[in-house]
Order: sequence, then structure tokens, then C-alpha cells
Amino acid sequence: MQTNVLFVLYKRRWAFAIGLAILHFFAGISFASYGQISNFYVQFFNRSHAQVDWITNARNISTVFITFPLTWLIFKRSLGLRNLVLINSGCCTSGLLLVVASLTNGSLFSLIFIGQMLCGLSEALTVAVCPTFAALWFPESQVGTAIAFAFFGVYVGDCTGYVLPPYLLPITNRTFVVEERRSLEELTIGQHTLQYMYGSFLAVSAIVTLLFAIFFTDKPPTAPTKAQDLKNNKVFETRTIGEFFQLTKKLFTNISYVLTCIAIGLVMQLVILENLLLSEIIAKSHITHKTDPNIVSGRIMGVFSVFGLVGAMTVGKIIDRFKRYTILAIGATTCLLLTTIGIALSVIYKSVVGLYITNVLFGFFNASEVVFLEMASQLTYPIDETLVNTWLTGIQTTVGLLLGVFGRLFFSLWGSLGLLSFQSACMVLCILLSCLISPRNRRLEVDSEIENPPGVDTPLITSR
Repeated sequence: MQTNVLFVLYKRRWAFAIGLAILHFFAGISFASYGQISNFYVQFFNRSHAQVDWITNARNISTVFITFPLTWLIFKRSLGLRNLVLINSGCCTSGLLLVVASLTNGSLFSLIFIGQMLCGLSEALTVAVCPTFAALWFPESQVGTAIAFAFFGVYVGDCTGYVLPPYLLPITNRTFVVEERRSLEELTIGQHTLQYMYGSFLAVSAIVTLLFAIFFTDKPPTAPTKAQDLKNNKVFETRTIGEFFQLTKKLFTNISYVLTCIAIGLVMQLVILENLLLSEIIAKSHITHKTDPNIVSGRIMGVFSVFGLVGAMTVGKIIDRFKRYTILAIGATTCLLLTTIGIALSVIYKSVVGLYITNVLFGFFNASEVVFLEMASQLTYPIDETLVNTWLTGIQTTVGLLLGVFGRLFFSLWGSLGLLSFQSACMVLCILLSCLISPRNRRLEVDSEIENPPGVDTPLITSR
């Protein structure tokens, strides 16, 4: 006798997605709001440019070290999606609190460093949480859109971080050289302005954390798809350390999964090179003389973020429609390589217009990260998505940390063209990795009939 199971969609899934998008916004802020005004931090904290780079790079450090214990707790089922989200939002709030505190005095550089480590841990968890949340709460026809929607926040956060701080900081020196000096009055005004900016972000983050603590659950009461229902109904026995290593071995002997992790690290983190160094590239290459290089680079990176958002939503819809992950990944990464070469040519010919156009394309095709995120879940089904995406996050943030370090090294040794050549080489590697990833889609192989009949949405907030 066949039993008919009704798969349910909950309206509250969109409220949760908005909350995750807000956390992504703060992740974007923690990434983007330092590089364009690095000269201010160099002077305020009395540090070198290489040391100030670590305000941005620090966001990847905590993730590298927390990945192993985090995956163990997830494997033991001691840490579900709800707890991950609460740790995520709590780290974001704590990190922003330390950033605000560090701006009270120029001697508190260590506080902003620790705050960035916490914000980075929050960002890493958000990257891991979003695909897991999408797979647990959304039907297959909306998973790509749900991931892209959550990533809406990071692009808006990036854009805000790139554009807002350069406009907020007053500058009376209009020579626009690389090592511009601000007066004591300008430093004080900038210090208070940044405190107000980060303080407002801190207040919103605290509210989101409180709402998640009240309403968020590990999974919906009724699964949205047949694939998820089958996995939710599986009986899990007590898990041992041996089984953990066996499952981890299974993940890392899946060559396509490992290649996906590295590829998404290259795609998601490559922008760190422009974030850290674009204003210095513009100043040292004398691309503009009439406008502050910080403002110009902020505008360019802001354009990158806006079209990254457009690209993410577009790619999310395309994935939901066609499910051709490998082809989409190869095409998008090839376009990223071409736009990277275009950025290098724009620097050579000192074209501000060229930098705007190439960064429009670079932002749009950077949305291939959405493809890789869904590929990871497809390739490893039915292994727990949280475990899969936590390992993925640890690998891709390690790639990002290395890119930040080597990017500054290449820039110091060979200047702008050395840096952009390194960036292009990374994209060539990403294309090769995309070609080697298996096209198999395990989740899609689960036979599914009409998964979500119209009219089964439930009220926004219900009891657990």
C-alpha cells in the first residue's frame, strides 16, 4: 500500500532568508570597509599597509582553525542548524562590538583584529549555513534562488563597505598621493564617524540575533521535498570518532567535491586582491589626478557589488531552470578570466572607464559562486549538508587567506601588473578545476513527483 506524503512549504522560510541576508550584509561590510580607506587606518593605528591588510585578512584566520572541531560537533549532532545560526549571529554582533571599541583609541589595533576574526567566523558560518538552510526549507525548484537571495546581503554589504567609508572621511589634502596625511582634526572626525557607522550596524545585528534565538528551528516540521523527507526519516545511531573520520575520508576522496571547494575559494575570494589593493593601484599607476583614489576605487568596487547581485539572482534562476552545473561553472569562470585580463589592460592604458566596465562584468560573472555552492550539495547527497558546507567553507577561506598574503607579495615585488597576472593565473586554475568536476547530481536522482502543491504554505510564525 502506497502512502501519500504531503510536502509543505513554510512562509517563514523567507523571513529566515531575510535574516541570513542581513548577516551576509554585515559579512560584506567586514570585508569591504577597510581596503578603500587603508590610508586612514595606517595613520590612525600607526601601522604599515601590510599590517593594515590583516584587518581584512584576519576574517579568514578563525575559520581555518575552527573548521575541524565544528565539523566534529555537527557530525555528533551536538550542533544543529539552529545553533550554527545563533553562533553565526552572535559572532557577528560580538565582532562589530569590538570594532566599535577599537575606534576609541589608536592603540587598540588588537581589538579590531580580534573583532574581524569574529566577523570572519560569522561570514564563514553564513556561507556554510545558507546552502544547508536552502536544502532543508526550500523545494528543488527554489534552492538556487534561495541561496542567491541570501547572498543578496553580501553584495549590498560589499557595495556599502566600498562606497560609504571614503565619502564619510573628510580630506582637506587634495594632492591625492598614495601616502596622504590627514590632520588631527580629520582623524578625529573620521574616528567618530566610523564609530557611529559601525555602532548602527551593531544595533541591527543584535536585533537579528534576538529574533533568531526566538523563532529559528533546526528544520521545518514537515520536509519540503521527497529527497529531504527520506533523509530526515533515516534512523541515526550513536556516532563515534572512527565513523567521523570514515565519513570525512568519504568526502575528501570525492575528487569532484574537493575540486569544487578549491574552485569556490578562488571565485569567492579573488576579489580580496582588488579590495585590498585597488586604491593603491589607481594611485601608483596615476590613473586619476582629479579625484581621490579612495573614492574612485570605492565607486568601482561598488559597481562590482551591484552587478554581482544582478549576476547572483540571474544565475540562481538559471540553475533552478536548467540544473546544468558543470557547463555553467566552466562558462562563468572563463568569463571571469577574460574580465580579469580586461582589468589589467585598463590599468596599462590608465582607463578609468575601462576599470568600471570590466568590474561590471567581473561582478556579474563572480556569481558563479552560487553554482559551486549548489554543486557541493548535489555531489555529496545524502551526507548532511551542514557538514559538507562547513568543510567547504574551511577550504575556501584557507584559499582566501593565501590569496590575500600572496597578492600583497606579488604587488610588492612586481607592482600592479604582477598582481593582475597572479589574479589571471588563479582564474585559469579555476577553469581547469571546473572542467574536472563530475556532472553527476545525486539529489536530482531521487525520484520526485509533484513536491509542493499550490496553496500549502503555512503562516509566517508558528510554534516549534
